[in-house]
Amino acid sequence: MQTEQTPIALQTITVPAGQRINITLADGTNVWLNARTTIQYPITFNEKERLVKLDGEAYFDVTKDKSKPFIVQTDNYNVEVLGTQFDVNAYSETGEFETTLMSGSVKVASASDSTQKITPKPNNKVFLQDGKLHVTAVDDYNPYRWKEGLICFKNETFTSIMKDFEKYYGLTIQVKNKNVFKYVYTGKFRQTDGIDYALRVLQKDIKFTYQRDDENQIIYIE
Repeated sequence: MQTEQTPIALQTITVPAGQRINITLADGTNVWLNARTTIQYPITFNEKERLVKLDGEAYFDVTKDKSKPFIVQTDNYNVEVLGTQFDVNAYSETGEFETTLMSGSVKVASASDSTQKITPKPNNKVFLQDGKLHVTAVDDYNPYRWKEGLICFKNETFTSIMKDFEKYYGLTIQVKNKNVFKYVYTGKFRQTDGIDYALRVLQKDIKFTYQRDDENQIIYIE
């Protein structure tokens, strides 16, 4: 005789552009969600595992429970932990994937290729490049201060900065002024200051003007 399983109630949270959200899961795990991130998780975890689905960027401080692995499922890669602090950056629209381990241990594995598995040490970052996972040491933790509401750059190209602004503010930025590509920038912005303030600060060091098309959510760098 078969018994029907009770469907697990799922909670979905989507963070608007320019904002961040802090949540606590049923097991006590603390999660910070970055702008334009969606997370799906069960109201209560089952007896075997703690599975959450992520599209975007999140910082996890996972409650230890050796009997129930904590698994973050993204489009192409899964991150499995027992108890640790780590950041996952996996926006499906970009196809990029990155996991940074602050403490504890994690296992990063491809959802489609069982040979792609990496267990990085603390203060190391796993990232996807040319279809393969690579590991590198982390010497600057400023990029992970987004959970404090800060957008931080260190010797970043103008193109890279604009990509981050697109992510945080939900806009499309089209760069027509090719001269800006030769610049790199180091600095910090508060997300709440908004895109106009950030661009005005950049204008003090980099020569450009910009126009906004608010109807289509496009900024033109000229």
